[in-house]
Amino acid sequence: MPDRWSVLQLQQGDLWLTLLPDIGGRLWDVSIQGRSLLFQNPDLDGVEVDDTRIADLPTRSPQFGFPLWGGEKTWIAPDSSWENGAPFPVLDSGSYQITSRTSTRIDMTSAVCPISHLSVSRRITLTSENSWDIEHIVANRGTSSRLTGIWSVMMLNTPAKIGVEMDHPAFYPVFGSAEQMVATQSRSTVVDCSRLQEFKIGLQNPNNRTLIRCGTDGPLLICSVPEPQQGDRFAHHRPFEVFNSGDYAYCEAEWHSPVHDLEPNETMSFRQTFRLLTDDTQQMPASLTSNKEFMSCMS
Repeated sequence: MPDRWSVLQLQQGDLWLTLLPDIGGRLWDVSIQGRSLLFQNPDLDGVEVDDTRIADLPTRSPQFGFPLWGGEKTWIAPDSSWENGAPFPVLDSGSYQITSRTSTRIDMTSAVCPISHLSVSRRITLTSENSWDIEHIVANRGTSSRLTGIWSVMMLNTPAKIGVEMDHPAFYPVFGSAEQMVATQSRSTVVDCSRLQEFKIGLQNPNNRTLIRCGTDGPLLICSVPEPQQGDRFAHHRPFEVFNSGDYAYCEAEWHSPVHDLEPNETMSFRQTFRLLTDDTQQMPASLTSNKEFMSCMS
């Protein structure tokens, strides 16, 4: 049997991307200058995986009937289409096959999910010493159309701050209490994930850019996604969500593609560009440096 916990790595300079193909094709960690940015569940790291008993794995969050592995992964939206409230196990916890590999890129593809009849491919490309891309590709291998959204979920070590610029700052509760952990400024909304308190909120993302402050004194991570188009629909009504755990020291940044009625043998894709700034003045977009209130809240 292959070791399900075998990792692959991409590296340029002080940036390391660690991939875990056999546990849902995950981007398992991002580290910069030796600092780990993504959460890996200590209750599950290295455990023996029985694909027929995924729900029996240990957890401090029994309210979620699926393993909280960690890292970043591709989920399928809407979650109302899941069985028993859990992401499709073959796509979330199954082994992904390496289909292509270079010194700067790894492509992974899942098996076809017997429930959704979808397969997921993930291309992770290291583009510089401080940036990388993730391309998510979902294919319908079934015989009927399926409403499908691509949902990238990144589990971040806390404390962390997550901010979105918007002209009319607001947030939309999904569940739990975000009291005193979300601040709306004149041109932004900032979520301060600094303590264990379970909640989830939805946010608009009008300029297709999200900022994440990793730790209290860590680097700034900028994620850009395709510009929104008129008529875009989202499975959870908003293009971006934030979840904060009340049981583990992590929060989630969750990006959504527009939903699509995916026909048999049709594919859809969603691309994210990530850039790490270890110095806030380093290659900072001018539109951000001019929004001093927002940047002050993200500090």
